[in-house]
Amino acid sequence: MKLVYYTDDQPGITRRRRGRGFSYYMPDGSHIGDATERARLNGLGVPPAYKDVWLCPLTNGHLQATGRDARDRKQYRYHAEWQAHRAEQKFAQLGTFGGRLPVLRRWISDRLTGPVGDEDTAIAAVLALLDRGSLRIGNPSYTEENGSYGATTLRPRHVAFSGQVIQLRYTAKGGQTVEKSLRGPALQRILERSQDLAGPELISWVDADGNTRAVRSEQVQEVLAKLCGDGVSAKTLRTWNGSHAAFTVALDAPTLTITAMAEAAAERLHNTPTIARNSYIHPQIIGLAELPDPQRAARLSALSQRQISGLRLGESRLIDLLNAS
Repeated sequence: MKLVYYTDDQPGITRRRRGRGFSYYMPDGSHIGDATERARLNGLGVPPAYKDVWLCPLTNGHLQATGRDARDRKQYRYHAEWQAHRAEQKFAQLGTFGGRLPVLRRWISDRLTGPVGDEDTAIAAVLALLDRGSLRIGNPSYTEENGSYGATTLRPRHVAFSGQVIQLRYTAKGGQTVEKSLRGPALQRILERSQDLAGPELISWVDADGNTRAVRSEQVQEVLAKLCGDGVSAKTLRTWNGSHAAFTVALDAPTLTITAMAEAAAERLHNTPTIARNSYIHPQIIGLAELPDPQRAARLSALSQRQISGLRLGESRLIDLLNAS
């Protein structure tokens, strides 16, 4: 099916409560009685409690439905083929992204030596948490509405220091308590001294007028795009980390299962194995578990063994695997 780009600022289908279900109406107000179309609309799975529901009048629209949940957050339902296309695009660039990691990590290391309160220093600290700790980037509205945090929205109370160990403990997306232990004297210096700045965030910077600013996700994405290429985002880093965790299992396990790889990725990312399997592990890595043990061993032994500055154990082999796909 060829999809068309159709957003909810264009005319859409509305619904009205009727008995235990809903009646549906075209943008011109006409009632939809066709059983096939009603089945499609019901199959979108928009919860009954959602308000301001918009439904796409096209079966091949890339966006199929939007609505607002009980907390007034806008939720989206995309066409299955659009989701698959986006996932394919995300994984397609992962090998190239891996090759840019030394450049990104060098930028982070250089900026972490900068003065506390500097914009680049603050962005580097956030990127260090994303890269080393696999944190989500964070969203101020999620923090306000749900009490959940990410790298840009952490508070000083979420960090403690034990010698040279940085200990993070905070509530993440979905209400899950996340505990992370990291090392790095340069990062520790920033996290300790940033707490002396005004403002509620753990990591912040001071503008030319002396105002303390939080790091915005857009600032982080801009650096990622500049250093690693268009389309790279904070989620790309999480996808890399999840894929790397799964690949590490593949390197070490004499007998490999998808379950073991999904559990390793979930542990690193602090989400469920199902989400890790579906969203954060490259299909080429999943494919390793589907090979007979001797064939998989031969496949892995053929990968590059070279050590590249700026890459961690196993990452150069992972890049080789992904770029050969």
